[in-house]
Amino acid sequence: MQLPPLPRGPYRRHPQDMPHRFDRWLDSDAGRALLNEERELLADWLPRLVGQRAVSVGSSASRDMLAGIRIPWCCNVTPPELGGGQIQAQAKALPIAKNSVDVLLLHHGLEFQDEPHQVLREAAGCVAPGGMIAVVSFQPVSLLGLARWFRPGASRRPGWVGRYFTPYRVSDWLQVLGFEVEGLASGFHNLPLGERGRRRLAWLEWLGRRLWWRHGACYLLVARKRAAMVRPLAPSFRRGEPSRPTVISVPLARWQRNVE
Repeated sequence: MQLPPLPRGPYRRHPQDMPHRFDRWLDSDAGRALLNEERELLADWLPRLVGQRAVSVGSSASRDMLAGIRIPWCCNVTPPELGGGQIQAQAKALPIAKNSVDVLLLHHGLEFQDEPHQVLREAAGCVAPGGMIAVVSFQPVSLLGLARWFRPGASRRPGWVGRYFTPYRVSDWLQVLGFEVEGLASGFHNLPLGERGRRRLAWLEWLGRRLWWRHGACYLLVARKRAAMVRPLAPSFRRGEPSRPTVISVPLARWQRNVE
C-alpha cells in the first residue's frame, strides 16, 4: 500500500538556506521559548522509555532533545550542511540498520523536506518491532498556522515558514507503515515572538491550555511499531473425537533393518 500524495500548498517552496536560518532562529528568544516548550513535552515521555538504542533525527545542529532518557546509547543525526551531530546524513537516507533502533525522535524533520513521506518511511524502517517513534512538528491548525497567512513576509521568516502537517495526516502515514498511534501532546499556544510580544499575548497561552490544548503551535505524536504476530495452528482434532496418537508405529522388521 502506497502513501497518499501530498497536496501542493503555498509553503511548499522555501529558500534553499532555510534550514540554516531555522537553525539560527532556534537560538533566538522566540526559538528558545519554543524549544523549552518542546522539551517539557518530551520530559513527560522520555523517562518512561526502555531499550538499548535511541536516535534523534532533526533539522537543528547540535541540540540534545533526548535529555532525560534512560536508554544507554543515544545518537544525534543532523544534515551534512549543518554539522554538529554524531552522524551527518540526509533524513531520507539514514545510515542506520533496519529494525535496529528502539526509540527514534524526528524533531522538525518534515517541514523543510521535498519528500516528507520518504523521510517518515526511512525513519520508520530503522525502528525495531515494538519500538517507538516520536514526531515533533508544527501544528497547522493553531494560532501560529493561522497567523502566518496574514503576517506580511511570513513565507520568508524562519519559524513561520515550512510545510506544516496535521497530526492526523502523520498518524495516517504511520499506520500505513505499520505503527499504532499511542498519544498526542501539544504546547506553545502563544506566537513565536520576542519576550515583549509574548508577554502581551500571555492570555493566549492561558486560554489555549484550557480550550484548545490539542492545537498548540507544536505537537508531539508518539506511535509504536507493530510486532510480528504468530498465528497458532488449529488443533488437529475436534471436540468429541478421539485424539490421534502422536507416536507412529513402525514394523519391527523395518526397524531392525535400519539399525543394522
